[in-house]
Amino acid sequence: MVKISRNFKNLLIILVLSLPFWLGVNYFEKRLENFFFWYQISNNPQVISQIFTAQLDQKLEDLKPLRNRKTGELNPKVKSAISILIDKKGKERILLEKESNLKLPIASLTKLMTAWVVLEHYDFSKEITVSKKASLQYGENGKLKEGKTFKVEYFLYPLLMESSNGAAISLSNDYEGIKERDFIVLMNEEAQKLGLNSTFFANPTGLDPEESKTEMNYSTTVDLVKLTKELLKKPLIWEILALPKYSLYGPELINTNKLLIDGGVGWQGKIIGGKTGFTDQAGGILLLVLRAPRGQGTLINVVLGAEGVDQRFQEMRKLLDWLKEAYYW
Repeated sequence: MVKISRNFKNLLIILVLSLPFWLGVNYFEKRLENFFFWYQISNNPQVISQIFTAQLDQKLEDLKPLRNRKTGELNPKVKSAISILIDKKGKERILLEKESNLKLPIASLTKLMTAWVVLEHYDFSKEITVSKKASLQYGENGKLKEGKTFKVEYFLYPLLMESSNGAAISLSNDYEGIKERDFIVLMNEEAQKLGLNSTFFANPTGLDPEESKTEMNYSTTVDLVKLTKELLKKPLIWEILALPKYSLYGPELINTNKLLIDGGVGWQGKIIGGKTGFTDQAGGILLLVLRAPRGQGTLINVVLGAEGVDQRFQEMRKLLDWLKEAYYW
């Protein structure tokens, strides 16, 4: 018993005394590896060139899009505008910005939040019957007739494609167990959850209030980008927003977004979707999402407060054309 204990002690002593040696061997081995690595590099200078070139190429890719200073700055004729690139890693970069934190009425961009609430809170297996109130909404062109019944999902098509106020009221007031005032509460609660701290909703349509003292829906281009980023996680929204026409359930729906057909020079086929808006107080409004050139991510563009209906498209085209020239993609 004593003999075994003494041998064990001797083994421990040997291990402790040899520890610096083994650490030194590991250190020496590492230094030796480094020596042979640099020896090979010194005898093959083309390897240095290849490594440097590869690193430089990667750095340049990380910096893209690079600003082309030969192209001047753009000052869109709108009250507020923003263009943000979200790269494949989720990193954001502002490419153009004008009064992006200015709170402005957002007209029918409101309906993006209306759709969000429906996607978050509604049962798509249920049906909604169009009420008289919904059928008589301003701008309603008779496609949603009183007494007609559709699945919840269908109402998203006229809501987002034709900016139907009737569809907004049907979704917010005619769904089982929900009235418009409850729906508006949900809209503002969802806005807070999403961090839209400069956004407020007074109705689900975006229409200007009939009484001057009544609050109207407002937001900022920064908040609208935040909302859009969340909506991009909902494929159905963009399937609808990308449709020029739709007629599965009756009268043909025609998208109000003209840029689906003419997206500007060099941007055809890159549009993921967009939403229009216009009221007398808000002016012309447009949100447009595109695939960035050369697969570099997603571009979210918003213009608020253009002078008129057509001007919102003109200013967005100018913005898209400018992005094409102002950056090396």
